[in-house]
Amino acid sequence: MIRSFLIAALTVFLGACAQYENQRGVEVTWDPSVLKNMTPGKTTRSEVLKQLGPPSQLIALNDETVLYYLYERSKGNGLLLIVYNRFQVDTRYDRAVFIFDENDRLSEFSSKVHETL
Repeated sequence: MIRSFLIAALTVFLGACAQYENQRGVEVTWDPSVLKNMTPGKTTRSEVLKQLGPPSQLIALNDETVLYYLYERSKGNGLLLIVYNRFQVDTRYDRAVFIFDENDRLSEFSSKVHETL
């Protein structure tokens, strides 16, 4: 009887909860107020770099150059028991892509920013 109670008590008290939070990448500086000043055919690569800072990736495609900005946020929580574990993570990716022609003029761009977790 005592042994069964001890095993049940250990099972309950050896459980744990966990929380997880992670942020990495380039801080989001590509909000709509900044992007409205960027005009395809006019804005240069140096102007974008001056406004947004260094990108996550610089990609060369034939005569075009791509500046890729990425910011990742993750939050999660979990339940850790002896016989059962559960962990849930919600990850959001904010990104912006700027494509420049052979003259370093902006040809097109796109961005997506998620609400904070």
